[in-house]
Amino acid sequence: MDPFLYQYGIGGAVFALGLVYGSRQGYLGLRGSGLRNLFVCVAGLLGFMLLQGTLQYAPMQEAAAVPYQGGYQRKAQLGTSLDYAIMVAYFGAMLLIGTWFGRGNSSTRDFFFGGQRFSWWLIAFSLVATTIGSYSFVKYSKVAFSFGTASSQTYLNDWLWVPLLLFGWLPILYFSRVVSIPEYFERRFGPGARSLATWLLLAYLVGYVGINLFTMGQALSILLGWPVLGAAVLVASVSAVYVTFGGQTSVIMTDLFQGAMLLATGLVLLFLGMDYLGGASAFWEHLPRGHRTAFPHFNADPSYPAVGIFWQDAMANSAMFYFLNQGMVMRLLSARSVEDSRKAVIAMMAILMPLAAVVVASGGWVARALVHAGVLPPDIAPKESFFIAAEFLTQPGVFGLVMAALTAALMSTVDTLI
Repeated sequence: MDPFLYQYGIGGAVFALGLVYGSRQGYLGLRGSGLRNLFVCVAGLLGFMLLQGTLQYAPMQEAAAVPYQGGYQRKAQLGTSLDYAIMVAYFGAMLLIGTWFGRGNSSTRDFFFGGQRFSWWLIAFSLVATTIGSYSFVKYSKVAFSFGTASSQTYLNDWLWVPLLLFGWLPILYFSRVVSIPEYFERRFGPGARSLATWLLLAYLVGYVGINLFTMGQALSILLGWPVLGAAVLVASVSAVYVTFGGQTSVIMTDLFQGAMLLATGLVLLFLGMDYLGGASAFWEHLPRGHRTAFPHFNADPSYPAVGIFWQDAMANSAMFYFLNQGMVMRLLSARSVEDSRKAVIAMMAILMPLAAVVVASGGWVARALVHAGVLPPDIAPKESFFIAAEFLTQPGVFGLVMAALTAALMSTVDTLI
């Protein structure tokens, strides 16, 4: 089965269902604002289809593999004292920013929704910072090292849900003025549904927080040799302090800084890899052609099958994340209007999420290209590819900024969930 046709066959049916619903609600049509909305939805889908189709099928030139000549040695502890000082300073800066912007809350609506005064671009940056967790850098660099640009499949399939989200779910939430997902279920189905939704969402959120904290603990264990539990407790405590004092305003303002930090750091790492190999074309040609596809094999490799990723991420996880994740919903309800919420979703999915796909996978792509060029040994552990590529290409201090970005990825997800 062809994974491209499979995704856009089934996903296209979900997308079409959203178009029909939006049309019936009067948001989509053939004139005026309805035509504009229809054009945005369809153009976005065609853009992702063109990008993934080019990666999947276009002929590409590949550089000859270079045998490894030796010279690289994995250090027992990555980074220098300067790098770790920068990480500590970053922790302190986020505490100050979070508590400063969170002062002045006078009601629960201020605390949970920031007074509903935020512009769409602030919400968009905050959303993408929440989406990218510390696990994203470790997980997707590992996937990118093993499977190449197919790691982006997870981040480039959310657009299938755009019509239903923009013209179905967002207006329901915004105009009903609910505070939480369980509250909506109570209004729609009764108290029993609210209790069930509460317990299910709590299990989801606690598990989601746990995955992020565990991954960050693993990262600090690789870097410093710290116990995983101790590192997780430290990061959770820092995040909890500024969220408790500042609420949603603290989360959104710290996520603005952290989102910019995440995007900049991943792109800098990719640029350094290209520069080391002699330019963007040399970097691209040193990725084997099998590492330049939009999708992995349909189901041959059970560790990363295209069909499994589609149902796990495009269907189950995206639906849960955008429609039922309390942190995501609270962020969208913090916008000034439902139109600002829609703009935030479009900016996030059309611009920031493709950038995020590059950012979280950059370490794995660069490490694989360096292996193909004979610079790094072929037996490096995929789960360490992000750390190894970052330390190999950066100077002391810059590596600290990269590690601070990893910390930012965790904090920007955990603060929302807390």
